[in-house]
Amino acid sequence: MIVSHRGVDLVDNGQFDKIEETSFATGCCMLIKKEVLNEVGSFDEKYFLYYEDTDLSQRARMGGYKIIYQPKAVLWHENAGSTGGSGSIMQDYFISRNRILFGFKYAPLRTKLALVKESFSILLKGRANQKKGVRDFYLRHFGKGIY
Repeated sequence: MIVSHRGVDLVDNGQFDKIEETSFATGCCMLIKKEVLNEVGSFDEKYFLYYEDTDLSQRARMGGYKIIYQPKAVLWHENAGSTGGSGSIMQDYFISRNRILFGFKYAPLRTKLALVKESFSILLKGRANQKKGVRDFYLRHFGKGIY
């Protein structure tokens, strides 16, 4: 249940120049028809940050819509800029909590069991805010959380 952005850390040699279907649209650059939002709903506020775009994309796909990558759309975006940068304590918290939330909502049973096992591992060995994120998932503390 790991999602990633197209082309991160890769040299662009033209391999991203094709319009194609993709599994999710990143929240920093989406164009969504109103009818889609009317049918599947908007961002789920339980997520607050991270995975809210993946959740919306999943609901759209389950509703019969396609997610299309358009290479001519250009956007400059500072990755994790809202949370203090990649690896920040805020990012640790929301990714840890919301990854489990997304997995429990959509994944097959086997993956859910793996997420429980991973949760125990994080609670034992993870960084402080990862532990808080996992704890808050199981305590059902969603939305903005500790922030």
